[in-house]
Amino acid sequence: MPESTLADTRPARQFLLIPGFMCDASLWKFMLPGFEQLGQVHFADLNEGNSIEDMATRLLPVLPDKAIIIGFSLGGYVARRLTWLALQQGKAINGLVLLNTSARASTADEDNKNRQQIKLLEHYPYKGQTMTALRRVLHPQRQDETVMLAHLQAMSLALGKQVFLQQLSIARADGHHELPEITCPALVVASRNDQMRSLAESEKLANGLPHSTLHIIEDCGHMSPLEKAPELITTLHGWLQQHAI
Repeated sequence: MPESTLADTRPARQFLLIPGFMCDASLWKFMLPGFEQLGQVHFADLNEGNSIEDMATRLLPVLPDKAIIIGFSLGGYVARRLTWLALQQGKAINGLVLLNTSARASTADEDNKNRQQIKLLEHYPYKGQTMTALRRVLHPQRQDETVMLAHLQAMSLALGKQVFLQQLSIARADGHHELPEITCPALVVASRNDQMRSLAESEKLANGLPHSTLHIIEDCGHMSPLEKAPELITTLHGWLQQHAI
């Protein structure tokens, strides 16, 4: 049988895309054409749930068979927990991709700052995230790019105050002890200029996963799906081929 015919009958890869804090499906818009060439795309959201566990449990029933789970930032915490839960239940997971995320717990200072923001919103209207917060997630040389900032703010406004409060209230527990049990192939992506997640966190995450690859993106801030979409797709494609996924 010709190779092209074999390729045509092979089941399509199933990607489940989980966005980050105050991000919606438009986070992936620059990557979407590349994703669609690689397989079938399913979008998740983090608009419900009061904990990482709640969010992951909510996604478990809609998880595609033999999924490749991709999580960005806060979505990486959820993706990691979802993968762990699925594997514990004997579900087949073809791969886990973690973008600009970590397995460390929230610090007391981070939790305190989040509580202060929640308290402030009891007295002030929600106008989306501040420009200071939005600029911080971009590479220093992109912090004045109006189109990028407008996109980030549009996601923040579209999701609204209740989702902001819900996501802000979530404490991240340490998950390093679970990493050895996540036995599927994993790809960990970090950005050299990420001001939200350090390279050390990504290295520790990758080192804890039994079958992981670490890729570092140069000249990129926290928002790699928006800042470096072509490189992410190229990296993902190479990783999929390497593991025959």
